Amino acid sequence: MTSLRYDPLTQALHWIIAVAVVTAYAIGLVREDLPKGDFRTWLLTLHMSIGLLVAVLSVVRIGWRVGRTAPAPIAASPALQLAARAGHLALYVALFAVPAVGLLAAWIKGRTVGFFGLPLPSPLAVDKPFAEQLEHLHAFVAHAMLLLAGGHAAIAIVHQFLLKDGTLARMLPFLDPAPNRPAE
Repeated sequence: MTSLRYDPLTQALHWIIAVAVVTAYAIGLVREDLPKGDFRTWLLTLHMSIGLLVAVLSVVRIGWRVGRTAPAPIAASPALQLAARAGHLALYVALFAVPAVGLLAAWIKGRTVGFFGLPLPSPLAVDKPFAEQLEHLHAFVAHAMLLLAGGHAAIAIVHQFLLKDGTLARMLPFLDPAPNRPAE
């Protein structure tokens, strides 16, 4: 019998990535309102490190997922299953697009990007007007990703507590993954 929940590493990566995304997003918002100085610069370095961590952990998660059998999909209409797949795909694209555009913007602005102390110097020519456009795109895609993630979370909560189909419990070890089905 296939498990009703994802394996512990998949669950851990899911939640670590979720916390990292929200943290990087919050830092990105907060630092904009701070005066220029060492603390604001440090926050940018932390923001970029966490963003790159999101991309690295997303690669690990996808690599891990490729070799694993996922739990069977929750019973739903073909249209809802397609919507769920499209939503997950959009989230995965955003998990790579946001850090990639941010990295390009920093490099094209002439910055050396740090990954928790490891310097990643720019291999690209400086073009500050283009870097500014990329910064706007980075912010737009980040906002879109947070909307997608918020929708993803809201849908999981509705499934778990209103539809009672165990959707959220598939990613949380302390919820019952099958409230309306016999135990695994």
